[in-house]
Amino acid sequence: MENINTVLRKGFQTWTHNLNICIPFFLNIFAGIFAMFVIFMVAVIIFVMPAMQEITTDPTNINPEMAFEVLTAAFYENMGLFILLFIVAFVVSTLISSYFYGGAIGMAKKALKDGSTSINEMFKSGKKNLINLFLTRFIVMLIILAGIIFVVPGILAIGDLSILMQNPEEALSGTLILVFGIFVWIFYAIVVKLVFTFAEYALVVGGLEPLEALEEGFSFFMNNKLDTVILWLILIGLSILTGVAGEVLSSIEILSTFWSFADFVLSFAVIQPLTVLWWTRMYLGGKNTQFYDIDDYLKFQR
Repeated sequence: MENINTVLRKGFQTWTHNLNICIPFFLNIFAGIFAMFVIFMVAVIIFVMPAMQEITTDPTNINPEMAFEVLTAAFYENMGLFILLFIVAFVVSTLISSYFYGGAIGMAKKALKDGSTSINEMFKSGKKNLINLFLTRFIVMLIILAGIIFVVPGILAIGDLSILMQNPEEALSGTLILVFGIFVWIFYAIVVKLVFTFAEYALVVGGLEPLEALEEGFSFFMNNKLDTVILWLILIGLSILTGVAGEVLSSIEILSTFWSFADFVLSFAVIQPLTVLWWTRMYLGGKNTQFYDIDDYLKFQR
C-alpha cells in the first residue's frame, strides 16, 4: 500500500499525461442537462400546457397568482404522474452518471497501469459496468434513506406539522428534536458515503457484482481508514478552497464572469479527474498492483 503522498504525487503525474480523463465528466454534465431538459419539456407538454388552456381569461390579463393556482391544481390532480416523472428523472440521471463515472474509473485504471488511456476505454468500461454501478449506487442510496429513522422522533414529537409551520414556538421541543435528528441523518449519510467510497472502484476495477463490491469496499475502508479519511479531507479542502476563491473573485465585477467559466473548467477538467485517479490508485495500491511509473520512463529517456 502506497503512502498518501505517493498516491497524490503519482496520481497527479498520471493526470498531466492523460488529460483526456476529463472527457467523461464533461459528457456526463452535458448529457445530464440534455436529459433533464427533455424530461422538463415532457412535463410542460403533459401538465402545464393543458392546464393553461383551461384558463378562459384573456391571456393578457393572466397574472402570476392565477397561473400559480392553475399549476398547483394541475399538480394535485396529476400527483401520481408527477411522482412517476420524478422517478424517471432520477433513474435516467443516475444511469447517465453511472455510465460516464464507470467509464472514468476504467480510463483511470488503464492510465495508472499502462501509462496512457483512450476514449474507447470509457465506452468499454461504461457499457460493461452500467447496470452494476447503477445498482450499487441505488443500494447505497437506500442505506442512506434508512437514516430517516433519525428524524422520526422529532416528527412524532411535533405531531401536526402544520403547527410547526404556523407557530414554531408551540412545538419548540419537538422542533429541536427534529433538527437534531436531521443533523444526525446528515452525519450518518456522510459516514455511509465514506465507508462505501471504494465500492464503485472495486466494482469497476475488480469486475465485481454490486453486493460483492459493497462488501469489498467496506473491507478495504476498514483496512485503510486513516489514508481514506486523509484523502477525503484533502478533497473537501480543495472544494472549500475553490469555493472561497470563487467568493473572493466573484466580488470583483471584472473577474466574476471569468471565474464562473474557470470554476466550471477547474471542476470538470482538474478536480474530478484527479479525484477518480487518486481513489483508483489508492484502491489498486492496496491490491499490490504494478503501476506504470512515469519517473522510470523519464529516466530511461535520458
